Amino acid sequence: MKAPELIAALKSVRVVPVLDPKSHDECLAAVDALIEGGGRAIEITLRTDPAHDVFRSVRAAHPEIVLGAGSVMDRDTFDQAVEMGADFTISPGRCIELEDHTRDADVAHIPGVITPGEIISARRAGQKLLKFYPAEGFGGAATLKDFCRIFPDVQFMPSGGIKEPKLPGYAELPGVLSVGGSWMYAKSGVYRPLPEMTTVMAQSIATMTAASLA
Repeated sequence: MKAPELIAALKSVRVVPVLDPKSHDECLAAVDALIEGGGRAIEITLRTDPAHDVFRSVRAAHPEIVLGAGSVMDRDTFDQAVEMGADFTISPGRCIELEDHTRDADVAHIPGVITPGEIISARRAGQKLLKFYPAEGFGGAATLKDFCRIFPDVQFMPSGGIKEPKLPGYAELPGVLSVGGSWMYAKSGVYRPLPEMTTVMAQSIATMTAASLA
């Protein structure tokens, strides 16, 4: 899935749960609950032992969703993610060698940025879909409001410390394609009950998409 297709897919939900798998079965149950709540895109970070098995299981169980691989920071991990069926990959920062490797790929790679200089450099390299990370640690929606004004041709996918009460601030920004995080399935680092995940996911999508439909 190239960047234009990814942008079109994420516009309909504007919320991407980011799962860091610790338990295979627990993670798969969470994915099912989030999809029941309207989730159409999921990111699974590839930084824990069970992550690759979880990724393959989610891909097999839900071929219809947009499935992204997170914490992709080198060529080998990108290639592994593509082999496992990733629709996109995403990094916490910029990895120039990786960006060069993915430039002509059929799977979009989204580099992370946090400063105006990084955004300018990414734009000059042709990257206009960027992760803003860690969002809340660097001003959250208030910072992105300025970035969206200065860089109107860039789409941002903020994540990092975002909680449900913060969503309205992001939702009103036209340059924010989607928000990512764990608030919809976990609270204080502990998984929510499955019905609660479904409810919070639905509420989060409603908050984010209501602004885009206004």
